[in-house]
Amino acid sequence: MIRALLFCPFLLLFVFRAQGEGLSTCLELPGGFVIGGFSGGKWLSSEQAGKTVVPGHPYSVYKLFGLGGRVTGGKAKANQDVCPDVWEQEVQPANEEKAIAVSASWNPMPRKAKLSDPKQEVYVKAARDFLISKGISEPTVKITQILRIDLDGDGEEEVLLTATNYLKDDGTVPSSAAAGNYSFVLLRSVVNGKVQTKLVEGDFYSKANENAAPNRYEVRGLLDLNGDGRLEIIVGSSYYEGGGASIWQFGAGKLKRVLEYGCGA
Repeated sequence: MIRALLFCPFLLLFVFRAQGEGLSTCLELPGGFVIGGFSGGKWLSSEQAGKTVVPGHPYSVYKLFGLGGRVTGGKAKANQDVCPDVWEQEVQPANEEKAIAVSASWNPMPRKAKLSDPKQEVYVKAARDFLISKGISEPTVKITQILRIDLDGDGEEEVLLTATNYLKDDGTVPSSAAAGNYSFVLLRSVVNGKVQTKLVEGDFYSKANENAAPNRYEVRGLLDLNGDGRLEIIVGSSYYEGGGASIWQFGAGKLKRVLEYGCGA
């Protein structure tokens, strides 16, 4: 895994192109980096997916809670200057909002997420207890996202909780971490009648670390990216010199990372 990742501050856009049996390709915009894809029952690397890209193909753009427009892809090539293993593709028109774009024969958003109040005591307590378990004895809880959605289609809603405590005044991520800093995404689900809390992604600092280069994590999308009816969790990450994302599947009470990409200094 490449830890240093390239971050586009205004928009992370995953583009999925369906062609033949479940072929998909994902891009980041405005940089146009190919994140990966899906074909023949397998997830593809950036290079593998980049080589399947067809110029002129249209994509539907999804924001976190619904459809938000369309873009058209151009040619794709390897990013030789920074990350030769990551491919990139130009798209038109440019879009400066965070979104995920999908072209598929299935409906990528069969279920929509609902935003909940981040100040609800049940979630504040859950975040506090988790931080204490990570060695932060007196945490300052700063929840940024509470999303409710049925990920696996079983009729039971899951909850995604995102929290970050180290952003600078301008909203950017610092190059070092102070004691008590953190950023994470948690998944809370009911398994056999009991609530379970699982870490999706996270960085935790019980002690100060000047060389940490901490990441900020947040949910960027909740979409069915391979046509199986389950919604993948797309988690974006950013640090002071870069950024990236990971894609996770949830089913039968289990959480699995199926794809990740990254590029940066």
